[in-house]
Amino acid sequence: MSVLSVKNLEYAYSKGTPFQIGALKGVSVDFEIGEIVGVIGHTGSGKSTLLQHLNGLLKPESGEILFEDENIWSSKESVRKCRFGVGLCFQYPEHQLFESTVYDDVAFGPKNMGLSEEEIKERVLESIKFVGLTEDYLTKSPFDLSGGEKRRVAIAGVISMKPKVLVLDEPTAGLDPVGKNDLLNLIKSYNETTNSTVIFVSHNMDDVALIAHRVLVLSDGNIVMNGTVPEVYSKGSELLKLGLDVPEITRVFLKLHEEGFDVPTDVYTVSDGKEKLLEFLKRGKVNG
Repeated sequence: MSVLSVKNLEYAYSKGTPFQIGALKGVSVDFEIGEIVGVIGHTGSGKSTLLQHLNGLLKPESGEILFEDENIWSSKESVRKCRFGVGLCFQYPEHQLFESTVYDDVAFGPKNMGLSEEEIKERVLESIKFVGLTEDYLTKSPFDLSGGEKRRVAIAGVISMKPKVLVLDEPTAGLDPVGKNDLLNLIKSYNETTNSTVIFVSHNMDDVALIAHRVLVLSDGNIVMNGTVPEVYSKGSELLKLGLDVPEITRVFLKLHEEGFDVPTDVYTVSDGKEKLLEFLKRGKVNG
């Protein structure tokens, strides 16, 4: 069942000028309740433009965005409902942190929802705990935090509104390997705990392979692939032609296949690659 739908969405930057760029060209896609969708594509493919339409930051030139089967631009109330129901977290958290304390930043959304002080406090404590920060952070200035901590606070501020859809633009950008894995586990845990839909853009296809249920591939303002991780990643050579950096393990198996070895090409995690390689070696011994 779809919670969010995009219908024939079109959008261009610098419209009507010699510099006009068609960012989205008739994009249509449904997002189901409880799924994690990874959105990938080379720079300029339309990924971030699509994300900014999902909660009404950008208004379509043509086409529709439906949240719970209602056009989000049909009324002011519809836009408001969407912005609370579809939470967007930008790539750089400092762009959306502006209050003097972490508590006030995380509480900003619930306050605008008109909740009571008691419920606001409850949501702040719940959200800050969920992202792995202790209560002593609440009195700190968000601008004194590390990059990883800022990102957690930014996500806490979004999930404090309990959105049905969580949208993240490059959530792991700039994080070290430990911070990246922690954040991916947090996103996966949030999805499993709340059954919320998660949509995230990433340049790192390994990240997408680890947690996504479905993958959208954008190129030149169009969705050119839409399928499960195995379905999309099995087209490694096509992804490379689109300028995407497929996982290293996928490159290894593609190369082995090109060299004539009977190995699959839909390998996208190291653990899966290990199993497939052992299977191949065992087959070789039997055949030998």
